[in-house]
Amino acid sequence: METSSLIPPTSSPHDSSILVVDDEPSVLAVAQAILQTIGQSPATADNGEDARRWLETRVAQGKTVHLIILDLTMPGGPSGFETLEALRAIHPEVPVIACSGYFQDSARELCRGLGFTDILSKPYRPEALLRIVRHHLLEAPPSSLADEERWPSKPQPVLH
Repeated sequence: METSSLIPPTSSPHDSSILVVDDEPSVLAVAQAILQTIGQSPATADNGEDARRWLETRVAQGKTVHLIILDLTMPGGPSGFETLEALRAIHPEVPVIACSGYFQDSARELCRGLGFTDILSKPYRPEALLRIVRHHLLEAPPSSLADEERWPSKPQPVLH
């Protein structure tokens, strides 16, 4: 069975549990096109303030949030690092992927230390973007304040 057939499709960006944040319209368009190949219509934001508002609205409505893909460098407003801080204040458990064209070898551990879940290099390679999205849609528990009791943040002991 193909992995993408297990991912529930979204009918519109308003229903999406995925947000892509980037100040470059071409990057947003590429991400949308790639994710549409697996039936997803991601929401998009071109700045950190809009990303914060999107997450606030989702949380207030009790809707699931699977993933936020966040550009680190967005001129004219909050940076990706500042936006991460605002997102974590709203929903500390939401997976946030740092996205940049300027990662060095130590970037993954540095970004994790700052609170990002993982990193994704730009320009997007379709297989890299899809791998991260599939992981968070299929393998990771939903990230919703309403789901926290069903999906505890601490591992539970396995009874044999």
